[in-house]
Amino acid sequence: MPKETTSLSPQWQHNTTSKGKSYSLWLREGKTKSTLIRTACDTELNHGHGGWTNVKSHGEQSKHLRFLKDALESGQLKSSNTTKSSSINNNINESLHRSITTLPTTINKSSYWPLNNMSDRQLTQVEKVLRAECYWTMAVSQLGFSCAAAPNMPQLFAAMFPDSRIAADLAKTDGQRSPVVVDGIVQFFVHELVKDVLTAPAYSLIFDENTIVGGPKQLDVHIRYWSEYKHGITTRYWRSIVYGNTTSEIIGRYLIDLLKVDGLDLCKLFQLGEIITNRDNMNSNTAIAMMIDKKIRMERETKTGVAVDKGLVSIGSCPLHAIQNVFMNGFTASKWQIDEIVHDFSFFFAQSSARSQDYLKAMENINSGSHQFSKQYVFSRWIEVGSSVERILRQWRVLIEYFITYLPKVNKMIVTNERWKRIKELLERKQVLALLFFFQYLYRHSFWKRLIWLQKQLPNIHILYEECTDFLRHVLQCFVKDDLLLNKTGKQLLMVQFDVATNQKAEAQLAIGESARNMLKDLSMIEKNLFMKDVRAIYSLITRELLHLLPLDNGLLRHLQFTHPLLRQQDCARASVMIVARDLPQFISENEIDRLHAEWLIYENETIPDEWYEQKPINSKLPQVTKYYPIDHYWKHIFSLKNSSGNAKFVVLGKLVKSLLSLSHGNGDIDSDLCENEMFVAEDHSPLNIATINGLRATKDAVRFYAGGKVHEVPISKALLDSVKQVCSRASVNPYKTQQLLK
Repeated sequence: MPKETTSLSPQWQHNTTSKGKSYSLWLREGKTKSTLIRTACDTELNHGHGGWTNVKSHGEQSKHLRFLKDALESGQLKSSNTTKSSSINNNINESLHRSITTLPTTINKSSYWPLNNMSDRQLTQVEKVLRAECYWTMAVSQLGFSCAAAPNMPQLFAAMFPDSRIAADLAKTDGQRSPVVVDGIVQFFVHELVKDVLTAPAYSLIFDENTIVGGPKQLDVHIRYWSEYKHGITTRYWRSIVYGNTTSEIIGRYLIDLLKVDGLDLCKLFQLGEIITNRDNMNSNTAIAMMIDKKIRMERETKTGVAVDKGLVSIGSCPLHAIQNVFMNGFTASKWQIDEIVHDFSFFFAQSSARSQDYLKAMENINSGSHQFSKQYVFSRWIEVGSSVERILRQWRVLIEYFITYLPKVNKMIVTNERWKRIKELLERKQVLALLFFFQYLYRHSFWKRLIWLQKQLPNIHILYEECTDFLRHVLQCFVKDDLLLNKTGKQLLMVQFDVATNQKAEAQLAIGESARNMLKDLSMIEKNLFMKDVRAIYSLITRELLHLLPLDNGLLRHLQFTHPLLRQQDCARASVMIVARDLPQFISENEIDRLHAEWLIYENETIPDEWYEQKPINSKLPQVTKYYPIDHYWKHIFSLKNSSGNAKFVVLGKLVKSLLSLSHGNGDIDSDLCENEMFVAEDHSPLNIATINGLRATKDAVRFYAGGKVHEVPISKALLDSVKQVCSRASVNPYKTQQLLK
């Protein structure tokens, strides 16, 4: 036996336990001379004056031997034939490198290196099974199923991998505790979400209201903030709320209570998105915003002792919904009834599969080149009727042949069908084709590309004002004389008298599209005049709605352009940043404003490479179009700059910009999640309860956030496993709660 000492002796590495296991498997030098690291248990032991006696005693303990066995079986301890720590492969991660740099330079050839050290102790067999169950549960959630909709999966894993102890033990659970596992996973991920949000200077709440057919309304709540984990702006799912006929006061109080329960700082709430998107219920949005705004100001006064008269920040209504509603109102207010035309074509075939087959045969005989039915549209996505109109126009010749010639021959009773009568009348009216072409022109060249831009899941707040201005100018240019619009700013465009007849263009100059103009040749003078009168009325109505809904009179939104990289050295940007800061006393104090001014001057004169905001073209042979990185990508680099002392250069500027970029310019970030709840189905395809929906949605969002949607890349930490174990332990004590989760 080696002589007892207060420091680690190299001789101890060569000794073996009563089980024949070498101490070099797990014995490492600690941070001090009197401590050593037990890699199998991931703990540090102070052997003090006991020396080898204490080391040997620990090595013979049954708990230590069990941990060592688990580590060897899982491959977390692996044999190495090297004798120097400097021979470690460069691809080993940084945490592993730190764990092996404390190894003695003289090591037996049979020594082992830890290969999966993530600051957690080595997993037991029970924890390995639990980790596998977590992966399986997350995979099921990612695919849009509840746990009850994927039964017998553990048994399938056991059959696929018969030599795996983990798969065999997982099969014994029979998947019955998987809903409880979801609850534990969700608690962990929500806790991590809250921690990440609290590191941000401000955050915004974004809402997506979804009416469940035959049931209550569902409100999905998302949080938009600057994530220090991602070093950029992110929008995360938080939770869903289900409610029926309730008041705005109840919704507002419930949101406040949820924020407090999850530990989110109400004082950092920067913006509240539109909760109810139905235009008839906009007063509910105002009432909820006023209630939360009042509560925020009270919380800030209690926290700081200073009364602030500003709470929530507003940059106007959601342009995404505004543009969509404007397009709908512009055409539904006219006598053209585009939606009814598309509805008749679509539902004529939806009512009979025989009609669908006959129509397909007719298209083949005519060789139309298009073998698709007219698309149905959703009223809440009214502008998407444009794609249905485009399909109708491509099949116009086939529709005439089918409805006017073919159907009356094969079905004498079709002439009594009211929908067929309406369709036949439409096909025989020449002006209908002209109005459909005009609709297509306005849809393609004015509205559609703006909606696509607004639905991008990128922070575009810095160019939103410019985009809204360009959109309004484009619509005005379609029917207003050019000299009235020349060199007009967004604010000046609001003053243009577009509805005065003398300010509008002549008929030959009205923008209606070349296809529609060609169709006018076949119309009578009276029909042509009526068509042009309707066009002017539609343009005027659309413009009037845009002036009312677009946030062009919002000063804050206009000044947010200072965050654009290309405006860095412009005098207008320097003025704008100070105006914005002074307009946010609830976030930026007077002392911080003074520092902000100094930081902006440094920022103006900073040498910033173009690569921070410009994307270089991959193929230089193609025409070069300047593309820019997302704005948060640029500011991430700016915030990383240090001064000569190693401190961040832009502290107050960073706080301000991170807060402003968290402002939402609409529901584009979350509109892709509109039908996501409908994907989650139970075993009997019945609706899931709200707790299960919250769990599955939060899990799917976390997988997307941490691993880009790849479940196998989600880091399973000890904290996550502990969260699941705690929930499982509570559920075993309370079987009723378990049954509720299983529903």
